[in-house]
Order: sequence, then C-alpha cells, then structure tokens
Amino acid sequence: MQIPFLKKIFKRSTVANPTKWLLELFGAKNSKTGVTVNETSAMYYTTVYSCVKIISESLASLPLILYERLERGKRRAVEHPLYGVLHDLANPYMTSFVFRETLQNHLLTYGNAFCEIQRNKAGEVIALWPLLPDRTSIEIVNDKKLYTTRVKNEEIKLPADRVLHIPGLGFDGLKGYSPITMAMEAIGLGLAAEEFGAKFYANGMNIGGVAEHPSKLSEQGAKNLRESINKTYAGLGNAYRVLLLEEGMKFQRINITPNEGQFLETRKFQKAEIAGFYRVPPHMIGDLDRATFSNIEHQSLEFVKYTLRPWLVRWEQAIVTQILSPFEREKYFAEFLVEGLLRGDLKSRYEAYAVGRNSGWLSADEIRELENMNPLPDGKGEIYLVPLNMVPVDMVMNQPGPPETEPPEPPQESSLKTNKETRSEERDVRAVENRNRTARAWDKAFADAYSRIVRREKNDIGRLVEKKLRNVSDFVSEIEKFYSGKFREYVLTTLRPVVNGLAEQIAAIAAEEVGGNPSPEELEKFYNEYLDSMAERHIESSRGQLIALAEKEEKPDEAILTRLDEWEETRPAKSSDNEVQRLTNAVTKIAWLLLGVTTLRWVTMGSDPCPLCQSMNGKVVSIEKSFIEAGSEMNEGGVKMQVYHNIGHPPLHQGCVCGIVPG
Repeated sequence: MQIPFLKKIFKRSTVANPTKWLLELFGAKNSKTGVTVNETSAMYYTTVYSCVKIISESLASLPLILYERLERGKRRAVEHPLYGVLHDLANPYMTSFVFRETLQNHLLTYGNAFCEIQRNKAGEVIALWPLLPDRTSIEIVNDKKLYTTRVKNEEIKLPADRVLHIPGLGFDGLKGYSPITMAMEAIGLGLAAEEFGAKFYANGMNIGGVAEHPSKLSEQGAKNLRESINKTYAGLGNAYRVLLLEEGMKFQRINITPNEGQFLETRKFQKAEIAGFYRVPPHMIGDLDRATFSNIEHQSLEFVKYTLRPWLVRWEQAIVTQILSPFEREKYFAEFLVEGLLRGDLKSRYEAYAVGRNSGWLSADEIRELENMNPLPDGKGEIYLVPLNMVPVDMVMNQPGPPETEPPEPPQESSLKTNKETRSEERDVRAVENRNRTARAWDKAFADAYSRIVRREKNDIGRLVEKKLRNVSDFVSEIEKFYSGKFREYVLTTLRPVVNGLAEQIAAIAAEEVGGNPSPEELEKFYNEYLDSMAERHIESSRGQLIALAEKEEKPDEAILTRLDEWEETRPAKSSDNEVQRLTNAVTKIAWLLLGVTTLRWVTMGSDPCPLCQSMNGKVVSIEKSFIEAGSEMNEGGVKMQVYHNIGHPPLHQGCVCGIVPG
C-alpha cells in the first residue's frame, strides 16, 4: 500500500519533471545547463537511449552457454541446472534475453547490476531475479560482502553467495561508477538542446518578416496587432505565414535561423560525444555523415571487440566466480557465442573456410556448423583433407635406426617368478591408485556439500543458543528435535548428488577390473542405504558433541558457539577426506560382491604409511567378513588403536588411503 505523503508528491511531480527537493532527496543533480540529469531522465535523451538499447540488445541476443571442460575441448553442459537458467529462462517471468537486457541496461545507466540467486534444497540454481540497482548497496562486514536491498519499505540483507553482482568501471573494484553521473554535463547539454528546439518550434514566432509602423501605434492598434499575431501567426502550424498589416505599416523580411545560433551543430556534436562515451559506432545510432560501405563493416567488428567484449568478460567471470561452486569452477565455465557478429561478408567467409578446409584443420561438418547447417549424413562431413605435397618431415629424411645390441639372456625360472609377483603387486597398486585418483577429484564437491550442511547447522543451532533456554535439559530436547527433524532430510538431499556421482564412477571402474556388469537395481539400493548411514554418522557426531558441551561446560553457550565456528572452518575438509575414501572402497566391495568375487586383499598405500596400515598390507579375508572385528585393539610399532566397529574395508583411520583388490 502506497504511503499517503508519497501520493501527494507524485501528484505534483513526474519522472520527467520532478520537483527540486524530491530530486535532492533521491540523489539527482542539475547539470550546469540547469537541466536535471539522472539515470531516468537521461533515457529521454534519444542518443543515450539509442546507445543503451544497441549495447543491451546486442549482448542479450548472444547465446550464453554453460560448457564442461574436457581433456580435449569442451561440450555444452545441457544437463547442468544452470544451463537452462542462462540460456533459456532466467526465472518464471523473464526469458534469458529479457533478463540480460535488463541487467545490461542497469550496468550502462547505474554502473552496477545485481540479481538474487535462487537455489533449491540441493544447492542448484533454479532462478535469477534482478534487483533494482538504486535500491541495492554493498558493504564489507567481517571481511565478507553483504548486500542490502530495499523492497517496498523493507530492508533485506543478502549474503554474497545469494547475489550475482556485475560491477562496471569503479574506484575500489567493489562497486561501479554511474555512467550517467560521469557524463552528466554532456547529457545535460544534449537534453537542453532538445528542449530548446522543442520550445523554439512550439512557442516561437516563426514569421518571414516584420512590419514597421510610420508612427506610434495607438493603444487599440497595438492590442489588435498582439491579438492578431498570437491567434494567427504564433506556433509551429502557422510558421512562415504572410503577416497582414494595418495603418500604413511596412514589411521587412528577416532571417534568424537555428543555424545562426549553432543549434544544429550543437545537437550533432553532442550526439557524437555520447556515442563516443559509450563506444558505439555513429552509424549504429543513425549518424551516417562519415559512413561508407567499406568502413561500416570494420566499425561493426570494432563494436564487438572493443565495446561488447569487455562487457561479455565481466558477465562470464561474474557467473563463474559468484554462481558456480569452487568445485564446479574447475569443471564448468560460461561463455557467450559471438561468432555470428564477427562473420564477414559471404565472399570473405567462404575464402576463409577454403583455407581452413584445404589446410586440414577444418572439416566439412565444422564449416556447416559455423553456417548454422546440419552435419552431412553418415559421418561424411567428419573427414579432414590433407594436402598431398605436405607430409611429416620424418617420412622424407633418413633417420638413424636404434643401435644394434645383442639379445638379452633368457631369465632364470626363479627370476621369472619374482617378476610375476612384482608385476602383480604393481598392477594392484595401479588399480588402487586409479580408484583413489578418481575419488580425489570429488574432494571439493564433497567439501562444498558439507560446507552447506555445516553452515545450516551453525545458523540454526546459533539461533537456538540465542534463545537462552531456561536449563540444559530444554536445550538438549531442542537439539534432539532439530537432528531428528527436517535437518536430516536436508543432509540427505545435499549429499545425494555427490554420493551418487562418485559411487557410479567407482562402480564402473571396479566392474571393469574384474569384468562384468553388476545389477543397477542392487547398486542403487546400496547407494541409498549407504547415504543413510553417511547422514547418520554426521548427525550422531554433531548431536553427541553439542550435548556433551551443554552438559559438561560451565559456559555452554560460549563453548557451543566456539565449536560451531570450528566446524565451519575445519569440518568440511575432514568429512570430505574421510567419507570419499570410505565410499570408494565400500562401492568397490559391493560391486565385486555382486560380480562373484569371494575374497579381498588389503593393499597399503601412501608414501609414508603408519605402522598400523603397514601391518595390514596383504591381509586376505572373505568378502563377506571384516578385516578387523569390533572390540579389537591394534598395537604396531608403538602405535595403538582401539577398534570400535567392524572394519570391512579401508580406511583404517582418518587420513588412510589404503585400498582393496580381489584376493
């Protein structure tokens, strides 16, 4: 509901002609011409509107693609939730074109573009919502960015991970300058010239001459003359009509034109001035005075390279650094497709294609793709041509062969046996290393998931501490409710994508090692059961620590808040390190069990394994049994460890990188 005093304000002033005190209230300024210049009034100047429109529409019309990096090249990551948000629909009410056009408009007028990032429970981006730049501010609190936006009469605080901020040119790198403010005088002069021209033709007395009276006019004559002129000759529609005279007056022709006041030259100069400010070629805003058929094409290419490209890079880097997680940044990136704008005329394109095709680095299908055509059928367009007179140098030069050597003596039988054993051990180590290498690639993804979980714990438990509950039992009761309620579902939802992703890769590797295809249904059942146990391990650890602090510490509030801070700093990395290794071996074991493997052998890994891990190396057990039973105590090399649960596969302890192979 609108505030009553604002209703009165808007009745007396408009956006085009606001009152002075209202302008000062909202930060608008008058230029030296006396014309008010702000981000809204500047858009009434046709040159500013044209420049903003051409840049915003050009950027918004370019396809914005999310790519996945490959070992060789890249591919469109169409399965990623962010792909559709960037390429098709930014939010339920705005297409990607309208969304990007709107934010680029904000950048070109206010110098900053803000939007809120909406994520689902799994942390995936599902929508981007523009925020008004004149109602959004940024500040640094405890070395972290914090955004404040005003919606109606409410101030909303948003952390940095919920805001996409694209700044323009600025002083501190955090917030951009307003281009309209920086060019205020130039825009003000242009607006003043337009206003002068409008008033000149609307109110000017544009007659072809004047009448001279031989003597002083009588009062009635002067009155008649004024009324006649105002009624018959004033205004644009009566321009250059013949003036009828009375009482012996004489007609004298005069010629005072706008050109004599440099009016047209001023307007033309200001048009070029604003176009240069925005780096828009003059012909794109209708100024064709110096345009030729030869230079327009080059100016259009320069528009892409020197005007659009800096904006495109700002967008691309903001998306990668502010929307994608640290793990995703290594795998994905966003990029605009500008090839369509850089294409020359038909003759130039075809000549360039011919060079690439005949030199062997472009195929027919690649050329057809650049021309927005479908590939040739049956893979015929995938063939590369090679010029017959160009061959590798080593095919035409005489290369010296390897030096002649005597054949080695055949190895003894005992030596063969040793070599076989060595090769077997090396093969086992390589197999474990391959699985571990695949698993370690998921470390950051798991750490990112655990970061979101711990952050949720810290926020919710922190609010619980702030309630200052009456006694410890009440606090413990609230803790129990929290960890048995919706938080458990949040943990499952957050961990499920990374657990399933890593498990599927490891299952495929393990199956390839022994040959066969385990049942997908059985594997999926195991993944769900394992996910439940993983979530339970995290919840039980959290619940146990917090209840112990509440019951044993003299100042439980301070102790709990300190522990929450410690969790946020160290726990995601520790949980990721342990759970990734545990999941890798658990999936390997279940895949082999489904494929009929009957025994497992422990393979100790690491450059400097501990005495406990060294003692396990080579140990063989039935695949359905444990390597170590619960209740056992290990004591090797002065290192002791009490085993509290059955160990059916590595890791043996935190930081253990041991693995298993078929026994």
